Amino acid sequence: MPQRKVEVAVLIVCYNGRGFLPDCLGSVLASDDGGIKTRVVVVDNASGDGSAEYVAENFPRVDLVRSQVNRGFAGGNNLGWEYIRRKYPRATYLVLLNQDTIVERGWLRPMVDFLEAHPAAGLAQPKLMMHPRTELFNSSGNRSHFLGFGFVGECGQPDRGQYTRPRPIASASGAAMMVRTDLLRRVGLFEELMFLYLEDAELNWKLRQIGCEPFLVPGGVVYHKYNFQKDFRYYFYLERNRWWLLLVYYKLATLLLLAPALAVMEVGQLLFALSRGLLGVKLRSWLFFLAPANLALLRRRRRQAQARRTVSDRQFTRPFCGSIDFPELSGPLLKYVANPFFSAYWALARRLIFW
Repeated sequence: MPQRKVEVAVLIVCYNGRGFLPDCLGSVLASDDGGIKTRVVVVDNASGDGSAEYVAENFPRVDLVRSQVNRGFAGGNNLGWEYIRRKYPRATYLVLLNQDTIVERGWLRPMVDFLEAHPAAGLAQPKLMMHPRTELFNSSGNRSHFLGFGFVGECGQPDRGQYTRPRPIASASGAAMMVRTDLLRRVGLFEELMFLYLEDAELNWKLRQIGCEPFLVPGGVVYHKYNFQKDFRYYFYLERNRWWLLLVYYKLATLLLLAPALAVMEVGQLLFALSRGLLGVKLRSWLFFLAPANLALLRRRRRQAQARRTVSDRQFTRPFCGSIDFPELSGPLLKYVANPFFSAYWALARRLIFW
């Protein structure tokens, strides 16, 4: 059967990424994806390093959208998506791509073919490898912890050829993912207020709730110049956004069932914040939800999410995990106390979720 010609929009949000753009845009424009009409859009998030000027001068085939302020990863992508849906209404798929990536030739075709053949699949993630250690995974699919944490799967582990066929994953990485535009027209792209961190998890949760699962499609390969920020400068976003996920997407019965685990985790987070001088930041993540405007938005988003959902929490949480297996955050307390406790709690709790 001949392949259907499709139009794909590749969206790259840039913030002070001048040093990454030659490799990223050069590889995207050089990729040979026969039969795919590729539109490349760069949103410059008010960079101060001349990124926008560099794109305008060196990549005339790229659509450049300039934001006057830094809208974060969430807002920058939303701005780009609004541009794409107006200018390229026939685009069947949207690809989100980090500025610090390099794509292999032919990276789009496996994801397009998979989504074309599997209408129930909502998102596709290519095999995301490290750079320059290209034999190591950056993510073989992101993981979702039942308490709202998200982390990259098998980060730093070698690719031994264990993934040769598409497989379902808990969450597709925002560093490189393909999503159906018809779904985005229904539910939107990112939650703007999240700014950065866990916004890709929020999109995955939103689509999973309407029965659209994410998949790893290993035939496509993207290399990521990954640099994990361990200084916790963005701790507020991590904690605020984690709670946003839980409060918007879980049913009330699930929240009540998980309340003891949530309480234990909050004690742990408070002690962690205190030890790192972040107690004020942690408290601010709680106070955010007490502001009347924020509380009203939370209630509105929760009503919308619960009204459109088509799957039970039992099905929704099926791929979630109870441990955090991420080398950058490893330590004896996590390994010997937190992970065993929360894994055991989740093993029991998931059996009790019948709603």
